Amino acid sequence: MSGFSSLNMGTRALFAAQRALDTTGQNISNVNTEGYSRQRVQQTAAGASSTPAMFSRSDGAGDGVDVRSIQRIRDDFLETRAQSEHAAQSSLATSQQIFADIETTFGEPSSSGLQSQMSSFWGSWHDVANDPGSLAPRSQLLERANALAGSFNGLTGRLSQQWSDVREQLSAAVTDVNAMATNVAQLNRSIRSALVSGAPANDLSDQRDLLVLKLGSAIGATATPGEDGIVNLAINGTPLVSGDQARALQVGGPLTYPGSAKAASISWAEDGYPVSPSGGTTQAMLAAVNTTIPAYLSSLAGIASSMATAVNSQQAQGYTLKATPPTPPATAVPDGQPMFLMGAGGKLSVTTADPRDIAASKAGPPALDGDNGIAMAAHSLDATGPDATYRTLMVDLGVQSQSIQRQSTVQTAITNQVDNARQGVSGVSMDEEMTNLVQYQHAYEAAARFVSTISSTLDTLMQMTR
Repeated sequence: MSGFSSLNMGTRALFAAQRALDTTGQNISNVNTEGYSRQRVQQTAAGASSTPAMFSRSDGAGDGVDVRSIQRIRDDFLETRAQSEHAAQSSLATSQQIFADIETTFGEPSSSGLQSQMSSFWGSWHDVANDPGSLAPRSQLLERANALAGSFNGLTGRLSQQWSDVREQLSAAVTDVNAMATNVAQLNRSIRSALVSGAPANDLSDQRDLLVLKLGSAIGATATPGEDGIVNLAINGTPLVSGDQARALQVGGPLTYPGSAKAASISWAEDGYPVSPSGGTTQAMLAAVNTTIPAYLSSLAGIASSMATAVNSQQAQGYTLKATPPTPPATAVPDGQPMFLMGAGGKLSVTTADPRDIAASKAGPPALDGDNGIAMAAHSLDATGPDATYRTLMVDLGVQSQSIQRQSTVQTAITNQVDNARQGVSGVSMDEEMTNLVQYQHAYEAAARFVSTISSTLDTLMQMTR
């Protein structure tokens, strides 16, 4: 090997060490960058020529080192699993928040909740029964009846507003999915162009893979690698992103509750074909607006209807203070009128305004016994009455909420475990990078010393020939 070949080898070594130092600096600079994958210089030995030539031969010493590429360090298996685990975790976390909001809406147990107001309403009938001729307990009963109807209507309104909020969030989430899918397609195009032209595309790939992970969390999209560094995305097997082309999604169905009988849905904008998310926040939101919240609204309307039916039927069996004494030998007829009215949308209203219209007596005038008031108060103990049904509803809500919370806790632990494994492979370790920095610094210094030595040797040789 000639001295000039040795200088070339030293130059290669300097270049390789410099590239390694630059790459290490890039890793250190991006230690806190979301989605960044650490990079490593791929080096290979530049061997001597293995092809003989006339009047020349290789001494087999080699030509130094070549820098082949700057490689992203990633584990495809862990990345794929992270997509599915994040999709499941996002779905459960969204469901947990929705159930927590429903629990907050009902606010049970509470001294001002619906259960307490029903108990106060039934208790007022005892007060009326104890003093059926007085107007004071009757007026208090009407006040509590109006407060009870207001509580029913307030709960219905808040649940309906929650439905509208989740429906709006669903539309916003699908808009974000469309934007991210478009960005993935654009990055696919840029990555393909870069790789075909021989330019590095590591940073572009990091940006795209971060969007892929977010799409998994949003709608359960799964990724499969394609040619020239691209990634294709699908939702339940149906393509969302194919190369540099992305398909758009849309949300259909009613915007307010109660709306049309048609359920909220996600479909492809181009043909309206339905899409079923396999996970992510959109899956939980669809379940909330189509099943969870309507089920509680329906149950609440059923309890209000049961309350109205129980009170109105018992009212019809009693006598008010306005009842007219019968003329012998005629028999007195109960004159109690309905107290509650169920309106459109499950709205409950009180139709009785005059305290004297409360039917507290079982016997006709001139008797005033309060027995109908006692019978009315006893409805609080009905096995299938509104109180029992409401208690069962609250127990079921608590059980479902705790179940979702436990599932979310377990899934969060699994997701964190997968993320930690990913970080162990792709994340930047400052300790490792500092070690590499020292190693490449010494390599650079050694290469520089090698070049200096060869240069000195050549100077000596040139002086000998003079």
